[in-house]
Amino acid sequence: MKKINILFLLLTAATLLLSSCGKNGAPGPQGPTGPNGATGPTGPTGATGTTNVMYSAWVTPSAYTKDTVFSTFHLYADIAASKITQDILDKGTVIVYGKLDGYTSTIWPTNQVSALPIVVTYTEGSTVYTDTWSSLVTLGNVRIDFVDNFNLYNGISNAHQFRYVIIPGATLTAAIKNHINLKDYGQVSAAFNLKD
Repeated sequence: MKKINILFLLLTAATLLLSSCGKNGAPGPQGPTGPNGATGPTGPTGATGTTNVMYSAWVTPSAYTKDTVFSTFHLYADIAASKITQDILDKGTVIVYGKLDGYTSTIWPTNQVSALPIVVTYTEGSTVYTDTWSSLVTLGNVRIDFVDNFNLYNGISNAHQFRYVIIPGATLTAAIKNHINLKDYGQVSAAFNLKD
């Protein structure tokens, strides 16, 4: 029995000694590549890009022309826009945005952008003033028009800026389908990757 125990101890010690030795041989060859996994489901269609959307830089009219229509003073400025074609007028849309930085920031926050028409109402003393900014888009032109409720203005600050965005018909349909609010400059800017 003693011989078996000694033999068992010798075999156990030899096994431990051999298992603690490091490898000296080179790594074996790489095994074959496993099979590819199953193809995942197709993702949803992305938002409409800027493929056909065109837009102007921010334009500051250098001068406004005064006109009187039915006893109301209008001050207007024309912005040339050669990309507004008959096809755009028939099938697409043009949105004009204003950044009315000619007002004090308590009346119109600096760099705030809104789609025209914009109505600005403010009070000085006990008098309430209403200024209305609108646009008229025609072939190759965007007209910015200003009217105030008291016919007071003979000129306008040149700090006001305007930009137009041209959205062709097919892109317009996709924008509406994707629930883009075209009056919301932030949404339009993000959807069509507009650069300021």
